[in-house]
Amino acid sequence: MNAAGGATVLEGNYSNGAARFVLPYLFGTDAGLSGFDPATLRHSRFIVLWGANILEARLGTELPARLLEARRLGARIVSIDPRYTDTARRSGAGWIPVRPGTDAALMLAVLHVLLSEGLADEDFARGRSRGFDELADYVLGRDGGGPRDPAWAEGICGIPAGEIRRFAREYGRTKPALLLPGYSIQRVYAGEDPFRLSVALQLATGNFGRLGGSTGSINNRLPGPRVGSLDDLDRPENPGVPILRWPDAVLEGCSGGYPADIRAAYVCGSNFLNQGGDVSKNVRAFRALDFAVCHEMFLTPTARHCDVVLPAASPLEKEDIGIPWCGNWVAYKRAACPLRGSARTDYDILSDLAHRMGFGEAFTGGRSERDWLDAFLEDSDVPDPDALRETGIYLAPDQERTGLAEFAEDPRAHPLGTPSGLVELSSPAWARDTGLPPIPVWRPAPEEPGFSLLLTTPKSPLRTHSQGGDLGTPASSGGAVLTLHPRDAAARGILPGAEVRIRNARGSTRAVAELTESILPGTVSLYEGAWYEAVPEESGLDAGFASDLGGSANVLTGTEGSPPSTACVMHGIPVEVERIG
Repeated sequence: MNAAGGATVLEGNYSNGAARFVLPYLFGTDAGLSGFDPATLRHSRFIVLWGANILEARLGTELPARLLEARRLGARIVSIDPRYTDTARRSGAGWIPVRPGTDAALMLAVLHVLLSEGLADEDFARGRSRGFDELADYVLGRDGGGPRDPAWAEGICGIPAGEIRRFAREYGRTKPALLLPGYSIQRVYAGEDPFRLSVALQLATGNFGRLGGSTGSINNRLPGPRVGSLDDLDRPENPGVPILRWPDAVLEGCSGGYPADIRAAYVCGSNFLNQGGDVSKNVRAFRALDFAVCHEMFLTPTARHCDVVLPAASPLEKEDIGIPWCGNWVAYKRAACPLRGSARTDYDILSDLAHRMGFGEAFTGGRSERDWLDAFLEDSDVPDPDALRETGIYLAPDQERTGLAEFAEDPRAHPLGTPSGLVELSSPAWARDTGLPPIPVWRPAPEEPGFSLLLTTPKSPLRTHSQGGDLGTPASSGGAVLTLHPRDAAARGILPGAEVRIRNARGSTRAVAELTESILPGTVSLYEGAWYEAVPEESGLDAGFASDLGGSANVLTGTEGSPPSTACVMHGIPVEVERIG
């Protein structure tokens, strides 16, 4: 697109948009060095999985095995989650069921216990952060707003105050403790603040940058071995829109304040229509386009709304370099089988189009796919590219890195790339850029009257996002399932296996009810990724709703996002559930 003159580009991502937005305010230019290697879990004595269901929603291929290893070595594990997940079950974790979207309030209450009961290492925190005392004043109520203590948090989070205190005391007394915040806690309204507070908790307990501890940041924020990737011919003048708002940008254009009137879309490697917020709006956006094309292996909901579908090769048919999500290694994957039918690799498709449009050399640089791969490896940290091609993996020498360890050990000798050189728990830049308080605070989500349940849309262990989300695949055998507590089901006359409608102001979808006490009352759960299947207009079903028969969770989510990052809100969605028939 850039070789052709540019295009409107999408900014941010659906995975961790709020966290990625806020981490530079905390760590400055060192945000990309704030993670940890999975092997360090064997040194942990206490592991807090805060919304991190890592055996089902993977945060790196190595992490699940390392978690179970840490358990065998005697680490105590606690899962803070609205659901008692398979990760909690298989790791023998204690369970603290928290109301979706209230993690920041719970973190403030935990910090209150640490401060008020002398469990915080205040000197450690002060020496490594800017604004710790300012945050402490807010937590202890010295700002005039009352203490943000366990009794205050109980009514918000649904967790008894005594249980909050017990957890905080164990967390404060056990060293080293690793706090792993999952992406779920930032896929909520005000999802930026939980990540600021997870960092504050690790500072307060003295576990920040310690082997077996963590900074409280995203776990994969450490670089692996350096290796090249295809240059995108960057054009800094490209207009951009937040990824969550792409349908709004299409539907509203310049008249709605967006930078361009978008008439065409080119989609690679994404089931955009299904996986973005507010599917019914996404459908309207695709219908408003003059032209849409995608690369795809299957006739997904997105592909069905495109004018042209170019058959794309599967990963098994492609040779490539594998960059891990987390860990200090790199992989090389050969093609496991030859191309079949009319499938072509993305690079081959784009190269052919570039040549037909007159700028092939600008895109390819005169190189084939294999030429690029060879060039990337020759100019990389991999000492023996031939050995990598043969074995398929290169492990860098250090497999137990703890992010920002040198800074934590001596902050004066190793300052961070922030204005103060410290972790900025109080950030003037944040306050200036966002209009919000400089410290993390509790920001409740707006209420939506008429909807008494909160929906979570977690990852299914049977598929990756919408891969396998077609109702005709084995991964979707039996259709979509809505998990709810027996108390909520009884109040609505819903029996196990009953067909139910989940609805809110945006639309409705259908699923089969599964009753379990492994979910917090008042919370319901629908796995994301099921393919959208519109209710036929002539059926007369669900009149007045943007309706779906496939169990697509994003029929119920929106494009407003979390301020100020405009990151997606996929949990804590107000809904109502009713029996069908």
